[in-house]
Amino acid sequence: MTEVLEAEEESNVVGDAHCDVIDRLRSMEVERCRIAFEQYRLAVELLRRRVMERVAAGQPQARWQLGVAAEIGLALRMSPNRAAALLSRARELEQNMPCALERLRSGELSPEAVPLIVCGLSHLEPALRTAADEKLCADAATLAGFGPQKIKDAVQKVAYALDKQATVDRIANAEKDRTVTIRPLPDAMARVSLLLPVAQAVGVFATLKKQADAVVGVGAELRNRGQIMADSAFALLTGREAAAGQPVAVNLTMPAAVLLGGEPGVAHLRGGGAIPAEIARKLVGKATAAGTAWVKRLFVVQESGAVVAMDSRARFFPDALAEVIAARDQYCRTPYCDAPIAHIDHVLPHAAGGATGLGNGQGLCAACNYAKEAHGWRSAVVDDPTGRHTVETRTPSGHRYRSTAPDQAA
Repeated sequence: MTEVLEAEEESNVVGDAHCDVIDRLRSMEVERCRIAFEQYRLAVELLRRRVMERVAAGQPQARWQLGVAAEIGLALRMSPNRAAALLSRARELEQNMPCALERLRSGELSPEAVPLIVCGLSHLEPALRTAADEKLCADAATLAGFGPQKIKDAVQKVAYALDKQATVDRIANAEKDRTVTIRPLPDAMARVSLLLPVAQAVGVFATLKKQADAVVGVGAELRNRGQIMADSAFALLTGREAAAGQPVAVNLTMPAAVLLGGEPGVAHLRGGGAIPAEIARKLVGKATAAGTAWVKRLFVVQESGAVVAMDSRARFFPDALAEVIAARDQYCRTPYCDAPIAHIDHVLPHAAGGATGLGNGQGLCAACNYAKEAHGWRSAVVDDPTGRHTVETRTPSGHRYRSTAPDQAA
């Protein structure tokens, strides 16, 4: 009997220790919610201050918010796109959704749930968004225990009850957002995504699955269903079999000895990110065998990895200077923004005497290029110990951020 009691006491001690860990985890989660609440509050405060500054300066209303999201993104080390979404949510929470904001502050609503609620109600009129906010978040018990999908369902149900026509119209209008995107992934892979109306998406998947079902497990077929579906999609979209090779243009961001001599190194494939030299050589070799490859070579200072020029044997080369800058920078040069380059920008504006040359150029996405046109932003090319192209950006708050071009010799 004594042994049983001792075992129970030992179990209670262990249980208390575990309880302490759980309590600490919960306390940290509540603090995370409060930090998110404070970030939303400060984002709105920054916007308010910038608007007041620009109204006082007589700037047109269309430019009041320009650059604020980019400033927030730099402070939070996130892309301008994510920062713009955060700022938009912050304004919505303050103006129309006080209950959700309070639930976030108290730790009863997770930061991940906030975008689901705000986005799910965005098609309603402001007064109806406030009514929906009260229905969903006035009582913490309403969404207690709900995962992301249940929250989405609850939000859509409330939105439909408040304005049936607006909710139906939103779903019908979503078709205009259909698009195709690509995102590089680890291990020299990439994800191409199709955003389609649900009926079309189901039809695409069903077609690929039907083709795979007819082949998988037949004869010497060694590919699984997913692999066959992926290969079928490639063949249908390009008119070529996956094993036949793909036309490629490779900007060589490595010494020629790496491509031709088999030395180790890293290449950068436009739209596909960094890939090992071995994979790059296979891509070029397979495409060359099919007569569908051409090569562009960057001239790189080996010690620093700085790009100094580029030659080209590409079939089309409409803007040599833009090609050099885009190949040198690889992605948008704004810190924490990995968006594809859309604009070749003058670091020192052309109107201020900035030269149109390699040293004064940088690749930016459209959002970052527009943001730097806002009042109070300044950029300049500065010397860097690496010898690579470096831009220092000064925000309206006086904070400075540096962006250095990738090391092309690594």
